[in-house]
Amino acid sequence: MKKALMSRAFFISLALLCFGFLSANGQAVNVTFLKDTVIQNGNTYSFNTVVLRNSSALTRKLTIAAEVPEGWQLLFDNRRVLELAPNQTLTLPLRLAAAIQSTAGVYPIRLLLNVAGYTERTSYAYMAVVGANSKWRASLLNPNLVLSKANKEQSFQLLLSNKGNSTAELNVLVNTSLTLNQGKNRTVSLIAGKDTVLNYSFLLSPKLLADFKNQELTLQITDQKKENQLLLQKIKTFGTVFSENPSAWFNFPMSVEFVAQNFTNAQKTLYLNTNGRLDLGKGRDLNFNYRTDNFNSQLDGSSRYAYLNYRSKQWLLSVGDQSDFGEFLIDGVGARIAYNNGRGYRAEVLGLDSRMGDAKILSGTQAFDFAGNQTLENQTIASFDRENQINSLLNKSTYDLNWNKYHHLMLRAGISTEEFYHPTQSLRRNGSSVGANYQYYAPRITARFGLTATDANYPGINRGLLQSNNEFTLNFKQSSIGLLFDYNERQLNPALDTGTLKRTLLGGRIAEYGFKTGWKFKKGYLMFITSLVNQKHSSSELLLIRSLKLNFNTSIEMGKGWTASFSGNMLRNHVADDAKWKEMMEGDPTAKSGKYSLNAYGTLSAKNYGLFARLDNGPSYYFDFINYLSNGYSTKRLQIAPYYERSFLNELLHFRLQMDYTNDNSLSSSEFMARGDLSLDLNDKGLSFRVFGAKNVRTVPGNRADYMSMSIRKSFRVPLPGIRRFVTMKVQLFKDVNASGIYDLGDELIPDATVTIGTQQLLTNKRGELSYKNIAAGTYTIDLSQVNTLKGWRAANGFRQTFELQQNQTLYIPFRHSQYLSGKLNVKKDPHSNQIFRPGNIRIMISNSKGESFSTLTTENGEFFMNLPQDTYKVRINTDLFEEDFRLLEDTFNADLLHKNAEHIVFELRERKRQINIRKQN
Repeated sequence: MKKALMSRAFFISLALLCFGFLSANGQAVNVTFLKDTVIQNGNTYSFNTVVLRNSSALTRKLTIAAEVPEGWQLLFDNRRVLELAPNQTLTLPLRLAAAIQSTAGVYPIRLLLNVAGYTERTSYAYMAVVGANSKWRASLLNPNLVLSKANKEQSFQLLLSNKGNSTAELNVLVNTSLTLNQGKNRTVSLIAGKDTVLNYSFLLSPKLLADFKNQELTLQITDQKKENQLLLQKIKTFGTVFSENPSAWFNFPMSVEFVAQNFTNAQKTLYLNTNGRLDLGKGRDLNFNYRTDNFNSQLDGSSRYAYLNYRSKQWLLSVGDQSDFGEFLIDGVGARIAYNNGRGYRAEVLGLDSRMGDAKILSGTQAFDFAGNQTLENQTIASFDRENQINSLLNKSTYDLNWNKYHHLMLRAGISTEEFYHPTQSLRRNGSSVGANYQYYAPRITARFGLTATDANYPGINRGLLQSNNEFTLNFKQSSIGLLFDYNERQLNPALDTGTLKRTLLGGRIAEYGFKTGWKFKKGYLMFITSLVNQKHSSSELLLIRSLKLNFNTSIEMGKGWTASFSGNMLRNHVADDAKWKEMMEGDPTAKSGKYSLNAYGTLSAKNYGLFARLDNGPSYYFDFINYLSNGYSTKRLQIAPYYERSFLNELLHFRLQMDYTNDNSLSSSEFMARGDLSLDLNDKGLSFRVFGAKNVRTVPGNRADYMSMSIRKSFRVPLPGIRRFVTMKVQLFKDVNASGIYDLGDELIPDATVTIGTQQLLTNKRGELSYKNIAAGTYTIDLSQVNTLKGWRAANGFRQTFELQQNQTLYIPFRHSQYLSGKLNVKKDPHSNQIFRPGNIRIMISNSKGESFSTLTTENGEFFMNLPQDTYKVRINTDLFEEDFRLLEDTFNADLLHKNAEHIVFELRERKRQINIRKQN
């Protein structure tokens, strides 16, 4: 006894010395990432792994939701509801791709874990780093190229700048279907402090120009360190026909993925997973997902999942499989209707037939936001469990309040009634549930206090749950210190002595309290945790397990891209003196003996290399203690897993190899597993392929078997003929010779006229026609101010005309006789000067008596003209482009087109004569 007291005093002293903190069981599922930081190179995939471990004595059902930055892609296991047996570990691969436009920085990638039996979701995150190209930069001089003529060389330019102090070796890859005269792959040696411009040119035949579709060329610039930058070059046509969208019909973007899991053995699972989304415009869309049953066993329908959703700005209609967590586990086939008026009111109705047992669930929810920082929500749920002969009805209300940026308060209350139909009698029970949660997050203080109390008659997965989570932490500049206390207890309902609930929900309690302290430094953190843990679950003996626990967490970034993270628990466990246990284990010295245990894991990683290690020795969780005390079995496990990964072919091909060494006393001998993961992503083809598996290098009976899995995914668009989404505007310009206002005999067509519709420029053909195809119905403005090929003709109804377009339509736009303004920039140069002056592309600004403004540009020889209605005008030339050596005699003129049909204006520009000094010689 004296020795035990001294040992306990030592652990308590250590706890006070370290200011450790509670490592709460939380949701009874431990979540760890293989890498806490990944590097993102453009929109290519990075690889990570999340490991889920059920640390409780119960089988746990859970869901995972992901939060990534807008435009990013995160691919992982697509099962909606996961199930983990006690002490089971599940490894899920994560593939992440950043958006092309992502700026340099650190982005959190969050996984939200929701475990049945726990009221709150828990967030876990790892970091994705988008690196900056610190020494060199790439930019496009004209990122929006407009094509105007066929049989003419078209070009775009890439500017490369090196601001560093050494030569940069750069590789430029252009992803395009166009035939570039300079090729698609070029290597450039860029001297320090220098800039260079790469020119890319191509030719288009008249047919290709007419059929040309908008393109986005991807330029990938990569240096020797494999740092890269992605740029988008947009190319549009400036011709007679332009298509805003590829098709007038609705297109349904879809992807089909064939998955073969364990296809090398008898337990193979084969299924198809398809999904698609149809954008209906105006904030509406239609999306679906369908996952087939296992083709290998038609009797197993557990893998099937299907739903169809319609979403608008206010409504969500969903039919098919529904998955969610609330008071009941929602996993079944049904329908959901949700409404959001956009002004703070939300409502939802859900009904489903559960696939777990014979039960039907109906729920209705209403929520109202008010006063800018408050929310009131009410939910009613009815469950008809025919398998267990239980009908349940509950109603709960939740009030949320946020204020002063740091405070958050949540209050919840619920009442219920339940009927049990037993063979001998029927029972009715009324239940209740209350909860309160307060959080305060400020720069110096972190505080959270929560209490949820649900009695044993309250239905659902929180039945009989008493839960309290509390923390108070002081945060300093580089350190923190705090106190925490968590308590979980579940009381079972005596009426539920049979049925699935009795088998899946165990009673008992877990209490954990302690201290914490942590330090932050420039490239990492360090944290100590100490706590006292009491565990007692409902079983035949109801043993109380007490543990003193010390936890250590750290993560550090070292030189040359190396990072290391470690987390470990050391426990001293004790079985409390229990009369029932003593009676059963009389004479067994292990019944009351203490037991030390250790579990720890860590990761060391660089850009392409890494090492994962894990050590378990002794019982850590309740079911471990039961096994140890019942049959002497104690967990002993050592796992070491080095890995190597690399990308090839400009990030299209990714390869990962991992070797696992496992020494576990549950195995007949040590195990060596070689794991491989190979993926090919052809983004421009919408095709991806992945194969992964494991090979037991040392085959021993009783150890794990080899497996191989693969997936093939194809993305494409399915047109829906007959369901028109876009319309076509056809425009024809003509000279209205007889002033009838309509196109008839005698009228002349206007070719080669530049017209702007919205932001798109088009050019009329020989028949004066142009077509703006596949555009959304609505109001469009046609700008005719650039029609400068006609002298003495102007648009009859003004330079800017607005039309309402609801269907395919041809618009005839007449031009009538007009007044004509012309002019010239006359340059007189000094005969002794060598300076060059180009009079082209100088803006001429014109304003009428009403204050309306027009403008045009001078031609290469300095001439300009414009067709104008009858009025008086002021004509001014832009003088900002003239250098000091040139001066205008006059920059503004008046033009009278009210009494005259034409005016001609000459701007005189003279070069200042050079001063010549003549020195007289003696």
